Amino acid sequence: MESEVNRRVLCQRAYAMKKHRATRLHYDLRLEWNGVLLSWALPEGPGYRAGVLREAIEMEDHRVANLLFEGVHETGPIMLWDRGTWEPHPEFEDIESCLRKGILRFTLYGEKLKGGWMLARTNRNAPRPVWRLSKLADSFAESTTDKSILEEQPNSIRSGRTMEEIVRDWTRPKNKCARQIKLFDEN
Repeated sequence: MESEVNRRVLCQRAYAMKKHRATRLHYDLRLEWNGVLLSWALPEGPGYRAGVLREAIEMEDHRVANLLFEGVHETGPIMLWDRGTWEPHPEFEDIESCLRKGILRFTLYGEKLKGGWMLARTNRNAPRPVWRLSKLADSFAESTTDKSILEEQPNSIRSGRTMEEIVRDWTRPKNKCARQIKLFDEN
């Protein structure tokens, strides 16, 4: 048992799910692999019900240094909606081969999203390859009567803030209190 736990810890890589309001609100799945963050844009966000397919548009790789970023980017506000680690299922450990073949099964150990997931490419010839993300049936999957996790837990896992609060805090002058004190001292 201990060797299995050690193997899992050694195999785990960073994972994040970002909530991003660019041209429109969407979510960004980030999986650390080979020194970069593999990235997919999810127009509807992740579905937590087993078998529900969500479009996942393959994006360019991102820098690992941006994994935990939360704030306002030139493309719009970005929330760190979930974070944790991931590992491929045993039969999918050759990540490069899986990405070429267009199918990857993995387990998320996030603070919000947990359990088994699958990415399957449906269209390689689009301007950006299109994949489908689906939750695998396990004890973490929502029932059909559960409220969506996106509705139940809409705020940042890092700060607890909403998108509006992130924008407000990002655009508010950082040294407002210091300026007020300075102005008071000058009078």
